[in-house]
Amino acid sequence: MATTMTFDYPQLDRVAKDGDKVDVVQTIHWRVNCVSDSDKDADGNYLTATKYGTTATPLEEGAEFVAYNSITKDWCKAKVLADLGQTEAEVKADLDAVIAEQKTPTTLTGVPSGW
Repeated sequence: MATTMTFDYPQLDRVAKDGDKVDVVQTIHWRVNCVSDSDKDADGNYLTATKYGTTATPLEEGAEFVAYNSITKDWCKAKVLADLGQTEAEVKADLDAVIAEQKTPTTLTGVPSGW
């Protein structure tokens, strides 16, 4: 099973000023999507898995400051991965496991047919 993983940052929260710094990002809203390149559900849709959340980005003493208009997606990804305590490969492995579970469930739900 091959999958494609993408990081998305739909919103960055910032304050106009924090001490002597301006346009200071405080929160990254993020989503990581993983889509199977081959496995589909009963409706013909590719199997997917998503992880999402927020990551705080407080100003750290001695750390390089990056103003809002200079922030890159790579900067956001580094902050999110650090917050998760995972590598990109580990995040992908987690999401691939979710897709594998969808493909071949180990836990089934329902009620007996005679009910």
